[in-house]
Amino acid sequence: MVPPDFFFALAVSGSASREMLLELVAHVLDQVGCAGDGAASLGDELLAAVTSAARDQPVDVRFSAEAGRLEIVVSSQAGAIWQTFCDIA
Repeated sequence: MVPPDFFFALAVSGSASREMLLELVAHVLDQVGCAGDGAASLGDELLAAVTSAARDQPVDVRFSAEAGRLEIVVSSQAGAIWQTFCDIA
């Protein structure tokens, strides 16, 4: 059975809390069945993408699950910064 689709997005600043972002990624990955050894690595990559944006610009973080696949996108007004996919178990 394919898990239900969902969409979750938030705007954060370049000074976002490392712990908050890592916890957020871990919870989302756990909820959709992507948790595991790669969760911490994904959290670190997401944090690097968020902090790479200009501090005065909000950064959008989007989690979108559809058809058994989770997509995570970090973007700003300047465009896409980082993107990854995870197959949902």
